[in-house]
Formats: sequence, C-alpha cells, structure tokens
Amino acid sequence: MPLGRDYDGQDCALARALSILGERWTMLIVRDAFHGLTRYDEFHRSLGVATNVLSARLQKLVDYGVLERTGPRGAYHLTQKGRGLFPVLVTLMAWADRHEPGPNGPEVSIRHVGCGHDAGGALRCEHCGDPIELADLRVIPTQETVGPDGEPVTLTPPQLAAWGGRPPH
Repeated sequence: MPLGRDYDGQDCALARALSILGERWTMLIVRDAFHGLTRYDEFHRSLGVATNVLSARLQKLVDYGVLERTGPRGAYHLTQKGRGLFPVLVTLMAWADRHEPGPNGPEVSIRHVGCGHDAGGALRCEHCGDPIELADLRVIPTQETVGPDGEPVTLTPPQLAAWGGRPPH
C-alpha cells in the first residue's frame, strides 16, 4: 500500500504545515529563495532536482502563497507568508549543526547585523523575550474537550488519540 500524501484526520498545525512543506526538496527551495535565488534555472542548478519535481514543488509553493511568481519571465519571490518561515529554517539549521554536523562543520553562518555575532537558533518567548527550552514549555489544548465522564480533558489531540482520553500509567 503506498504512503499517503496528506494528513487526513490530523487536526494539527504541524500536519497542516507538513502538507505544504513536508515533501522532499520543498524546504531546500525555500532555503534557496532566502539565499536570493529567484529563477527556475537557478533553483535547478542549485538543487539538481528533476525538472518535473522542481516545477511541481514551485507551483505548490505558489498555490499556497509561500512564493509568488512575478515579472515577464516568472521570477519566484518569497511572500510575507514565505518570509515567515525564516525562523523555522534557522532553527532547523542550528539543530542540524549541533546534532548532525557536516564533515567540515557548519556550511553557513547566520549573522545578526546589529551585533555581528551568529544569531543561532534560540527560541525566545514572544511576550517577555526570555530564551526558552523544552523544559520551560507546556503544551495545552486550546479547545475544551469533554471526556466520557463529562469532565474536561486536559490532553492534547495527539495524546487523546494515543491514550484514548486517559494518561498512561
């Protein structure tokens, strides 16, 4: 049975993001757009991806508003929605440099122009600006779910699906 191409049945922001960005080559196209590549032939030379795959991925990014196609020869540019992926790329790059480094170390450095130092991939609270780690976070459901006993359930949708409404013992 072939692997499905979507995330039907998943009520999840990550699943929605992956339905747009999760195919092979897609995030590398977005990366290249951040590096200033705009032309089809530039993406093709950079990635070496098959032309049919490149065309399909570019079209999907345009369809979902991550890229826009402009000009008489159809240059591709990041939209505001696409530029919003920058923290995602920086964080993934920092993760890979830390946990799956290349043989010669990081390939590029993301520098903060204001101070001249590497930006890194640290997450910061949007309210107070403090750096955050996994231990500093709690994932809570935003929609109240009622359990079989009529009481509110404080589990997230993946927890509910996996644990049937009850935390594991």
